[in-house]
Amino acid sequence: MRKSILFLLFAVFSISNSINANLPLANEPLIVFHFDFNSVSLNENYVRLWLKKAAAMGYNSVLWEIENEVQWDICPECSSPDAFSKETFRSILNYSRELGLEPIPLLQTIGHAEYVLENENNKSFREDSTRYDCYCTTNPQVRIFLKNWIDEYLELFGDIKYFHLGGDEAYAFASCSKCKQQVSKTSENSLYVEHIADISQNLLKKGIRPGIWSDMILKYPNEIGQLNKEFVIWDWNYWDGDEIPERVMVWSKGGRLSKSEISDSILSDFPEIINNAGELNPFYTCDVLKRLKYDVILCSSSRSYGDGVFAGRNELHVSNIIGAAKKTVNLGLLGNCVTSWAVRIHNNEIQEPWFFLAPLTMKNYSLSKKELLGKTSQELFGVNGCDFFEHANKIGYSFTFANEKSTGIMWTGMKDSKPAPENYIQELINKMKSGNRWNGTVDEIKNSTGIISAGITDLNKFIPTTKKGIEVFYSWKRAGYFQYWQSIIANEIVNISERKPGINTSEMVKLIENIKEEYKNWAENWMTPTSAEQNAGLIYDAVQNLFKQNLID
Repeated sequence: MRKSILFLLFAVFSISNSINANLPLANEPLIVFHFDFNSVSLNENYVRLWLKKAAAMGYNSVLWEIENEVQWDICPECSSPDAFSKETFRSILNYSRELGLEPIPLLQTIGHAEYVLENENNKSFREDSTRYDCYCTTNPQVRIFLKNWIDEYLELFGDIKYFHLGGDEAYAFASCSKCKQQVSKTSENSLYVEHIADISQNLLKKGIRPGIWSDMILKYPNEIGQLNKEFVIWDWNYWDGDEIPERVMVWSKGGRLSKSEISDSILSDFPEIINNAGELNPFYTCDVLKRLKYDVILCSSSRSYGDGVFAGRNELHVSNIIGAAKKTVNLGLLGNCVTSWAVRIHNNEIQEPWFFLAPLTMKNYSLSKKELLGKTSQELFGVNGCDFFEHANKIGYSFTFANEKSTGIMWTGMKDSKPAPENYIQELINKMKSGNRWNGTVDEIKNSTGIISAGITDLNKFIPTTKKGIEVFYSWKRAGYFQYWQSIIANEIVNISERKPGINTSEMVKLIENIKEEYKNWAENWMTPTSAEQNAGLIYDAVQNLFKQNLID
């Protein structure tokens, strides 16, 4: 009998350990996988596939930025046509928990509220009537709305430890007359903190730790400490890497500065900006926030501003993810998150080698970048070395008319999916010419075809030497294909703009239509058909319109 009881206890313990294998222990850092649904409606099977992959890689939590992809009761007009029912999404959450992935919901509560504020019903919530991305934080109805929505999130997500309240890039924050009046009595950070503290009351009562992005509070260094220490700061930095940076972001100055540009006043506010060796300190804001007794989750990125719509910039993301993971371990931070911003469109298979690097680096943080890339290649492709990453550098070459705002994506400057005006590309060219940026753009475009072609050739030679990883190779080959044709399109845009002979414009219109259809069919591997149609239009329609306007029979 005693043996049976012991066996039963052992079995229960083993099952429990198996289910919760990845859940972080009290002293282990969070390793956070980011699911962003902004601008893209993902297939349920694709979401489940990537939850399983993330858990296998070593992630132990998921940041769910679900936006309008759930059928919300409080804001039914905010939900996309392909939004998950709550029943379906609960099933996905249950599956993620079975894999040992702790769910962390993210609800934007100041900026990036485009999918809410563009609706007629919610116009009164806007900070700026001409924009639809920022809530008015002094509007009592906004706060009631957000508190109720937080409660609906809690009902959907169930038992959670953390809740991310967003708060980044609120460009119109404190710009209305009432908010300006409030700020004149206190400060911008005081209003920001007061708003966040108010809407998070129910979270704190339930023992749930609220979180915010770091950029807005870092703009005002003397006021950072106003925020309750129960808040977790998600410190995002998509530029620094595993080496001494040439420039670092100083949010109070609105840009990245070189060492020579670091004034005494900046040094006084942020003494950690220079390390003990007298060099710029990568990810220094984590040191600042830790000194101020905040728990920090350091965030790198696998998709960020400047990436192409078909593939991202390998060298940037590799260095950024490795550097952030090492900083997380060396500084003993609460956690690390690899953010992946869906408005950049390209799929998770393109990012898979970069995703793999974060948990790998945190477990092997003493290894060099070359060694980490070798281990990643061995695990994903069955061969050692850095060859794949060198080929990805070329295929992921970023150039104008192949990345977001230079297609029709985010042409408004906001995260929306509005089709660009018919003359958008021509107006963009005019702006580049008037701003003396056109010559550099032309050189960038002319270089693109040869660089991308070389990357495709090298990848084709590499694939037969590998033993696995076919999904990654397939996506990078497809990305290379679309990159190559976009390079052809971009060069023809240059020819039109400079009145040089080129491919017949009627042929170009037909070519773009065919490629758009090919892209839509490929995108349906990870998006819903409606979303694939919409995003294919955002990539191709604006550039196609330029050729239609210059038709030559």
